[in-house]
Amino acid sequence: MNAALLFRRLALAGALAILAASAAPAAAQSSVARVNGVAISQEQLDRAFEAGLRARGLNISRMQRPEQARDIKREALDVLIRDELLWQQAQRDGVIASDEEVDRTIERARAQARDPGAFERGIARAGFDAAGYRAYVRRMLSAERYAQRIVEERVKVTDAEIESYYRGNPQHFNTPERLHVRTIGIAAPAGQAAAQRRDARTRIEALRHELATGGDFDRLARQNSDDPTRQWGGALDPAPLDRLPEWMRPQAAKMQPGELSPVIETSAGFHLLRLDKREPATSVPLEEARQGIHDHLARERGRNAIDAAAKELRAAANVEILVPL
Repeated sequence: MNAALLFRRLALAGALAILAASAAPAAAQSSVARVNGVAISQEQLDRAFEAGLRARGLNISRMQRPEQARDIKREALDVLIRDELLWQQAQRDGVIASDEEVDRTIERARAQARDPGAFERGIARAGFDAAGYRAYVRRMLSAERYAQRIVEERVKVTDAEIESYYRGNPQHFNTPERLHVRTIGIAAPAGQAAAQRRDARTRIEALRHELATGGDFDRLARQNSDDPTRQWGGALDPAPLDRLPEWMRPQAAKMQPGELSPVIETSAGFHLLRLDKREPATSVPLEEARQGIHDHLARERGRNAIDAAAKELRAAANVEILVPL
């Protein structure tokens, strides 16, 4: 498993918060917390809070519940504390990214920018100068290294666990037969006058005759059907038999591709079906699914392992919250 990629995914939600943490020296600003004596500034928290709002698509001026803003701010501070703890531990463990690694990462980011100036504008908007961005990249790469070590030490996925997951989650690996069905419906609700229901049946019988003699189902459905599927030429989404409307199932179950049904009467009116296709059931063998299951379980356990490591670091650290939140 690529643990570095895993850590990037886990850290994505907090990435802007980390950017803020590196954007300006905390010592010159009022502090909201200290982590083993290292200050987290009010400006860092404000930036992380704004990032949290953007990630949720929220505007502080339109928030109706003050407690929601407090919760997001607490979460932002927790992310900043967590990131500082990971960085400190990476330094203690000697897994600091080299200058060469930092240079390569920055050059890749620069190469992915839309134009030569886009990269500089982007880091400036995040509150960086060149040195601040370089410090952020070093912290990120170092934290990835530490996370990779945690995952490698703590995460194991056995063959027995893979096989158990495969057996316990057949819905992920087996797709039932799906039917491609078209329908035309003429509305004639139960309780309607007998003459109107007779007229509706006459209309559907005429349509069936036209279809049976070569009429185009798509055109006739669009022109005549009262069913909502008329805009798609009567086509329903492909579905297993048990996901089709209940009134369709007995007839659809015995039809062959290309077959047109007799008129079907329901409490809503009269209907025709045509089965366009039976899409065969599929099953992914265990050996084909094995790697995907391994990666899924490893990602899930990796998240848990990194979360647990962060909690252990915080429990052992001197973390001071200096302002009420």
